[in-house]
Amino acid sequence: MRRIATMAFGLVLLLIGLSFAVELVVGLSQSTWFHGKLPPDTLPTNASQAEDVAFSIATNAGCGNFDNELAPVSPTSWRFGCDIGNNTYVIYVYGGDRERATGLAALRADGRPFVAKAYYAVTAIPTARNNDPFPSGPPPDSVMDPFR
Repeated sequence: MRRIATMAFGLVLLLIGLSFAVELVVGLSQSTWFHGKLPPDTLPTNASQAEDVAFSIATNAGCGNFDNELAPVSPTSWRFGCDIGNNTYVIYVYGGDRERATGLAALRADGRPFVAKAYYAVTAIPTARNNDPFPSGPPPDSVMDPFR
């Protein structure tokens, strides 16, 4: 009798452990800890999808220090940041054709080089680092090579 009770108790513990493991895997896969689940050419419908798209773009280009805390441009256009070496980039992800057209027009007017594909655009922003003087003028087109 004692042996049966011990086996039953062990089986219950095993099932609880398996259930916990499955919940942990499902919970983590749905959390914001994991990025890049969407390919760069995805049309995002919300901020979470836009973040996944931007993270995929940043990862493909070899960016470090992915910044997902920049304020959105609008409810259907989002921006994210990343760095490659001494260059800082802003990744704009658009939630539709109208948002993309508006965003690209603003980038053209700004005069900085940018790369636009599908529903996103990336531009380099001038930054002063390590007490260097602030750069004058837009960065050269070659800084956009990682995103081409």
